Amino acid sequence: MNGGNTKASPDTSDNDNSSVPYDVGYGKPPAQHRFQKGKSGNPRGRPRCAKNKTPKGQRLDFGTQRANQMLLEEAYRTVSIREGEKVIELPVLKAVFRAMGVSAMKGNQLAQATMAELVRGIEQEDRQLRTGLMDVACEYKYGWEQAIEHARKHGLPEPTPLPHPDDVIIDVRRAEVRYQGPITPEEKKSWDRMLEFRNEQQHEVSFFAKAYRKERKGKADPDRLNSLAKSWKRSVDLYDKMNEPLPERYQKRLEDRFYPGVHHPANEESPE
Repeated sequence: MNGGNTKASPDTSDNDNSSVPYDVGYGKPPAQHRFQKGKSGNPRGRPRCAKNKTPKGQRLDFGTQRANQMLLEEAYRTVSIREGEKVIELPVLKAVFRAMGVSAMKGNQLAQATMAELVRGIEQEDRQLRTGLMDVACEYKYGWEQAIEHARKHGLPEPTPLPHPDDVIIDVRRAEVRYQGPITPEEKKSWDRMLEFRNEQQHEVSFFAKAYRKERKGKADPDRLNSLAKSWKRSVDLYDKMNEPLPERYQKRLEDRFYPGVHHPANEESPE
């Protein structure tokens, strides 16, 4: 025992330093684990651009830097400000713009120039964006219309692009583009299920219409006739609820529509 520190026996291996014995311990590895003379301790070498690597989670993309994130959080943080006798809540950025507008109205020339420049820049950027979207939409719509027309003319399978060119609505006067239909394959599946259910509802409408007419011809019990009329009307209402909100090209005219006062005897109460 030696004060709790145990020293290993001197290492006398064939290493070049074996002629000088020393105690094995912290900072003094055994001979077989020492670096060999003339041989690198890192044979693979330093990775290329190792100093240029950005730490994980701190990429240079806009919005991912911590400073950018904190700035955006601060810009949209809600604050309470007094406006006259009222206290309202606004995002910090909007409060800054409002203060700039008030200062401009009071005659501050710097605020006036800054606000005017900001508005001009936003409007110009908006026009450029709208024009770019219009150009892309027009090219897309015209190109697929030509491709579909060519397929129909030559008896070829008709292409089914998403969105369909008929669903691309271009408002030249307002420089706006709207899409009235599915845009992605996932949306297309949802639309197909909805249209299938709408079409199945037509069968239900026709079923109750046929049953009502059959019972009426046979002078059925008034309660039975009124019950069928109510079911017929409910099925028509459900069909309309699904069909009417659809874009015009997806709407389908209902057959066997129910008309109150026409399909019941005059002494019967119209189904609600």
